[in-house]
Formats: sequence, C-alpha cells, structure tokens
Amino acid sequence: MTNLLEINNLTIKDETGTKLIDHINFSLKASKVNVLVGESGSGKSLTAKALVQQLPNNLVMTYDELNYENKKLSNIHSLLGKEIGFISQDYTHSFNEHMKLGKQLIAIYRQHYKTDKAKAKKIVIQALEWVDLAPNQTMNSYRFSLSGGQLARVQIASVLMLNPKLIIADEPTASLDVITGANIMNLIKHLAEVHKVTLLLITHNLSHVLNFSDWIHVIQKGKLVDSNHVQAFKNHEIAPYSLKLFNSRSQLKEGRNND
Repeated sequence: MTNLLEINNLTIKDETGTKLIDHINFSLKASKVNVLVGESGSGKSLTAKALVQQLPNNLVMTYDELNYENKKLSNIHSLLGKEIGFISQDYTHSFNEHMKLGKQLIAIYRQHYKTDKAKAKKIVIQALEWVDLAPNQTMNSYRFSLSGGQLARVQIASVLMLNPKLIIADEPTASLDVITGANIMNLIKHLAEVHKVTLLLITHNLSHVLNFSDWIHVIQKGKLVDSNHVQAFKNHEIAPYSLKLFNSRSQLKEGRNND
C-alpha cells in the first residue's frame, strides 16, 4: 500500500525541553481515510499541525525526513491549499470579519486557480452545498453573523473546493450537530472512495473511527503505539493499549491541552 505522506523521527518539545511528541514515524496511506486517535493530551492535534508545519511558536519540531509522493521536502508550505488542505479547530480565525464570506471564498479559489469570478463562484456554491449550507445566504453573510457550526462548515467548504490530494482534518465535526456531522463524515468517506483523496482525521469520536476509517493510528503520551487496518481493530488484533482504549468508551473525553 502506497504512502502519500511520511515523516520520520518526529519530535516536538516545549520551551522547557519536555517532549510532547517522542520520535515517531508517521505515514498516510494514499487514497484512504487515515485516523489518528488517543486520549486527551496524547498529541493528536500537535502531530497534525506538525505535518503542515503550523505549530505554535513556543514549540520546537525536529524530524529526519519529510516525504510527499516519494519526494523529500524541506518545506510543505508551498503545497498548502491546492495540494494539501488543512481543516483546523480554529475556524473562527479562518476568515476576515470585515468582508462578506462569498467574496473571501472566491478570492481564495482564484488565488490557487487562475480563473474568472463567475467560474470561481460556481465552485464556491457547489462546495457550500456539499456541507449543507445555503449558498446565497452564506456568501452574503459576514463571519460574525454565523454560528460556530455554520462557520466550521464554511471552513470545510473552503478546503474541499480547492480539490486537494490530501486533507488533514483536526476534529472536523466537533462543533456540528449529529446529523450534519454524519453528513460531513459521509462526504469525507466519499472523497476517499470515489475521488481518491487521501485523508487524515483527528477525532475523539471512536464510533466515527470504526465506521469511516481504513487505517487507524493510536498515539499515547506522544508515542505512536499502533498503526493498523480498521479490520484488525474490529477483530481485536491490536496492541493492548489500543484494545483498552476502544473498549473503554465510545467517546473519548474532549480536551485541548497538548492535544
């Protein structure tokens, strides 16, 4: 099975030198739904942010090698947007509060694809429909006039519309209601199966993991303790910690510190 993205010997330390991520090798299977799970504070979100090199300034990241499509990279920033999409938890700061969202979304699309406003608008409308938002109303709204769940969906749409090969999503359904969250997860699964998009999902929701994933990675206190196909998890052919994690509760306690 081909890996789309690989990072070797990743370590993240805080300002005191404490290791938050401890020498992990992490890879994403191409055209699959890869999921990273672990208890609160295990390092899930830090790992996701490290892959797109968007860690807080007070943290230091080191690694031996970062590969994308079997090519060694020194910097991933040039691939963000059109090639690699990142759906973060911080959706409230994804958009300018002084400009209508439609104008911002059209500008984002045209920044990556050299096309006219009319074509860009069609793509934006389609993406907003994908995430169950009314396009005209949303495009004419400002950031502050939408609910948190609506704004989260706008951010997801802003990533999907660029048609990236890889989407890294940090708790993409955390602020959504159950029905909308399920629709987003079905859309994500569809992208992998039909459009061959590679996905990395960070989530606390273990029911999502077993229902939507192809490959599951388990992190514990900054160390990667399991990487296996979803069927191995369903068959309980996994590491003892992973088995305990999945047997303990269907919904991990949500947290943010060093997560």
